Amino acid sequence: MRPVFRLLAGGVDITANIQDRLLSLTYKDEAETKSDSLSIKLDDRPDRETGAHVALPVVGTRLDLSLGYAETGLVAMGAFTVDEIKHSGPTAVLEVGAKAADMAGPFRSPTCKSWDGTTLGAIAQEIAESHGYTAKTDPKLGAVRVEHEDQTNESPMAFLNRLAAKHDGIAKPVNGFLVLAPKGTAKSVTGQSLPALSLRPERLSTWQISYSARKEAGEAAKTETPAAGSGGGVRTAYWDKDAARMVEVTEGGPPYQNTRFACADAKAAKAEAATVKNGQDRQKAKLTIACIGDPAFQAEQRLTLAGFRPGLPTDWRVTKVEHKLEKGGYSCAIEAEAFHENQADVASKSRE
Repeated sequence: MRPVFRLLAGGVDITANIQDRLLSLTYKDEAETKSDSLSIKLDDRPDRETGAHVALPVVGTRLDLSLGYAETGLVAMGAFTVDEIKHSGPTAVLEVGAKAADMAGPFRSPTCKSWDGTTLGAIAQEIAESHGYTAKTDPKLGAVRVEHEDQTNESPMAFLNRLAAKHDGIAKPVNGFLVLAPKGTAKSVTGQSLPALSLRPERLSTWQISYSARKEAGEAAKTETPAAGSGGGVRTAYWDKDAARMVEVTEGGPPYQNTRFACADAKAAKAEAATVKNGQDRQKAKLTIACIGDPAFQAEQRLTLAGFRPGLPTDWRVTKVEHKLEKGGYSCAIEAEAFHENQADVASKSRE
């Protein structure tokens, strides 16, 4: 099949203008907090007949990208804002960098503010509306109470992500939305269930599955295998003012990994233990894949491996997809981590 793309700049189709000059086009679709990015490298030597150069893009220009194949059609990959331009040589190469979110101005500027008697969802709503976004919030995560929190020389995005991370969540601007969502759910950041994909070895160019017991909470059980469940839990503590003593809170079973610091109260301790345990479980197994390009691959998607040797994990969650189009064709590089359907619901624990 023949790979094709379409690129709009400020709403104008410029595909024909750059197609013959295209050296590479790389779209990185990232899970969680990182903004999706687009990099376009063009041959910037003057035209042999006219001496003309390709038009220089303007920082702040909106780019809309679609990828696919001539035989099956194009798939919209997203909108981006030009934020970087590089020129290098010899020979002359123009590189245009763009991010999925326009992070200029006050959205990334340090701010000081105190938040009292509110919820995570209300904070996300206020930040979104103040910066021209529409808040899209997971109901459970949005309902988490925030009795007091100081935003001290933090940008709105850094502050919101710090709060979300305490409850195993993320905040991310995507296509005009400011999304507040839990991690590791195999759903898009806007909350939509993504179609699961089944992959067999014959479809892949290369693959690598790695498993590290060091990534687990607690110590590795000696009988642990890559496809088995976690071999340890997480233990934290908080100061009980009424009882005047430290109280331990655990998530999972022994042996336990201890968190570094004590928490403010029981709710915070439950959230901390569950957040750390979820992260450890997700990160103990890693998958990397190289394959022929497919615009259906996207971050947060669930992958199922079939036809591989027994004893390996079969359920995965995509954390990053790199779509690359160049003279040699269209390819994808995929990174994934272990998917745990029954991971702890941290937002609910925060309200217990």
